[in-house]
Amino acid sequence: MDTSDLGIAIALIVGAYLVGSIPMSYLVGQLASGVDIRERGSGNIGASNLTAQVGAKWAVPVVIFDIGAKGLLPVLVASEKVLDLGIGVEAAAGLAGIAGHNWSVYSGFHGGRGMATMFGATLALNLPLLIVYGSVPALGVLFTPWKDSAVWFLIAMTLMPVWAILLNLPSELFWFSVAFAVITAAKRMTSNSLRDSSGTISRRLLWTRLVFDRDIVNRENWIEQ
Repeated sequence: MDTSDLGIAIALIVGAYLVGSIPMSYLVGQLASGVDIRERGSGNIGASNLTAQVGAKWAVPVVIFDIGAKGLLPVLVASEKVLDLGIGVEAAAGLAGIAGHNWSVYSGFHGGRGMATMFGATLALNLPLLIVYGSVPALGVLFTPWKDSAVWFLIAMTLMPVWAILLNLPSELFWFSVAFAVITAAKRMTSNSLRDSSGTISRRLLWTRLVFDRDIVNRENWIEQ
């Protein structure tokens, strides 16, 4: 990659982060009903909390934007269809969009979980990888007694690098999978203060966040708080 392409690649990655940072769920919540979803439910600026607090119909345009503009578009721009910057830049642009969604520069570095953004990025990067990734939570929720999707998505993201190897995908996609798992785990554990109600850093709290993606095990109580 020559100097000019490097500059374009950096600009694209930065742009992907800035677009990923647009807090669509927060904006839609404010416009639709004046609700600040940062102060309701899980406090996440994501489509799932918007659905719980405002309604599923308002999450539809948010999910479309997160998939298309935040995830799919940066990867497609980096691909051979447009700029042909290489699969490494494609993967980096996808990760930048996810990171922007999770830690929005416009919202004090708060955000959602980036699942829809990840869907868009992986759709553009490699469809088979997306299919095997998504099959884990889908089959888990549909065909097992355990219906907590957060747990199944944790299992899915943990297995994602394994799928990349088994599918004989380029190494860049393996590292994309690893980075996505690290980003998601970090976001889950640091979504709120690391200290519990007693003011101490609790291993149990961090474990509950990592596994269940919330501070308490009961999902209904967490959403309704």
